[in-house]
Amino acid sequence: MKQILAALCLMLCAHAQAITLTGVPNAHDPGTLTKDGDTYFNFTTGDGIWYSTSTDLLKWSAGPAPVFSTPPAWIANKIPNFSGSYWAPDVIHMNGYYYLYYSVSTFGTSVSAIGVARSASLKNPSWTDLGIVVQSYGGGAEINAIDPALFRDYDGKVYMSYGSFFGGIGVTEINQATGKTSGNVTTILGGGGKDIEAPYITRDGEYYYLFVNRGKCCQGAASTYYVEVQRASSVTGPYSDTRTVLPNLDGKYKGPGHIGVLKQDGCNYTSVHYYDVNDNGAAKLDILKMTYGDGWPSLTRNFTVASCGGISDGPTVLRSRLSGKALAVAGAGTANGALVQQQTYTGGKHQQWYVVGHGDGYYSLINANSLLGLDDYNNSTTAGTNIAQWSYWGGLGQQWRFASPAAGYQTITNRYSNLTLDVLNLSTLENAQIIQWNLTNANNQQWSLSRP
Repeated sequence: MKQILAALCLMLCAHAQAITLTGVPNAHDPGTLTKDGDTYFNFTTGDGIWYSTSTDLLKWSAGPAPVFSTPPAWIANKIPNFSGSYWAPDVIHMNGYYYLYYSVSTFGTSVSAIGVARSASLKNPSWTDLGIVVQSYGGGAEINAIDPALFRDYDGKVYMSYGSFFGGIGVTEINQATGKTSGNVTTILGGGGKDIEAPYITRDGEYYYLFVNRGKCCQGAASTYYVEVQRASSVTGPYSDTRTVLPNLDGKYKGPGHIGVLKQDGCNYTSVHYYDVNDNGAAKLDILKMTYGDGWPSLTRNFTVASCGGISDGPTVLRSRLSGKALAVAGAGTANGALVQQQTYTGGKHQQWYVVGHGDGYYSLINANSLLGLDDYNNSTTAGTNIAQWSYWGGLGQQWRFASPAAGYQTITNRYSNLTLDVLNLSTLENAQIIQWNLTNANNQQWSLSRP
């Protein structure tokens, strides 16, 4: 028995070792880790917006050049004391582009602005700056326009949270066609000069989780930063039940800050910066794994990078194993009820889907062109009925689970009907209809998933 227990301990201990980041893990206020093809990107505070890349989340290399070689022209007018350092960038894919949000500010004031640039690719970037998203003018009660963080909800809508000391934390919906705000800003936390900044919102199950930093940053090993989380049943709050998820000091990790969550293979890889007390307080990237229990998140550094039994959130092309053709909305339609078919992939947005994990093994699939959800049309439980798109309302007929019958392929089954996406009559023809059918695991029910 002792030998068995010893062996078990060795096995568990082997799994309970923190990952080690190598190469160039320098980072301050890292954005949410973002993937383009086989490469991860870590954008961070710095002159011109510095970034690093990795193919395994472990070894990081410096990017070839910052995003901006010269500041966008509007900054000199709006932020006259701009130092050249862009703060707290964050990236999200929308409308066929990667949108990079960044903040510029006069340090210690609320004279600040959040801008946005976009590029069709991160691996081969060509950035176009689109100007101001929000601005603050120096008032003590204003939401300070810094620290943008982007989040896609189950219905495909995108929200930006931002703010700091002064007026607290705000959230606003983003128009995915323009990258700018599409509605009012709602104050969700803080205000009155409270030491709070670096917000990040994510969702798991029925709850939205708002992470914020407390304390003071930017003082190396003397920083007092730590991370709190609250939760709500609506993206606009009210958020409550404060808990600390990352303390100020844990071994060499001092002053952790600026959370972002990459949902990869069913895992929640959580990026933050920390000040390394063993390296003169140098600011570095840290990656932790987030899990949920009893309705709350917890974080650990003791994990290995491996699948957690799910698929990755983000823009996705789904191709039939039988035909090689992509799941698409007929005629690039944008109306409720437009049917879904297979087409030769041409790069059209109507052939791309945003996969959004719900945290319970189910996903919504939002068409990148129409921003409508993949839907069990009319909530049918009959094999052979059509699949369409519809405004997302959260019903079981718009929730899907993935299973892998063969390496590199997935079946996609509806939560309401328990029927599976199927190319009608095993067709390889262009524009063949997509239906739902009893699970057979045949090639016309298997789909490969890849980034556009």
